[in-house]
Amino acid sequence: MEKRELILSVIEKLGYTPQVDDDGDVYIYYQMKKIFFMFSDDAEKYVVVTCPNINEVEEDGEALALAACNKATRELKLVKMYTDSTMSYVSASCEFYYDSEQTLTMCVEKSLSVLGVARTVYRNTKAELDS
Repeated sequence: MEKRELILSVIEKLGYTPQVDDDGDVYIYYQMKKIFFMFSDDAEKYVVVTCPNINEVEEDGEALALAACNKATRELKLVKMYTDSTMSYVSASCEFYYDSEQTLTMCVEKSLSVLGVARTVYRNTKAELDS
């Protein structure tokens, strides 16, 4: 089974309705957030699950946003939080390797779970650092 087909199959088995955009990116809506599944077509069994633009960076708030991303990344372990190159938005992603459909399913479930709370953790961390 091709990697794209496997990922689509796993997402559907978990009860979600995967969609493919014009660029060929696979995404779903999870907790009112658009979550993307990115992977290459090579043989490497590696996937990035990302939730872009979870929070806007306030003007002159770049240092606080970076500090909050760093602290939240350390606390959530599986999630990487970062700003885009223009320092305008904060995004979150999970990266993992899998070796079977079973581990892919487990990793997708865990990724969705932690990405579901990433925005809350970021905002709480930012508020804590700002006080």
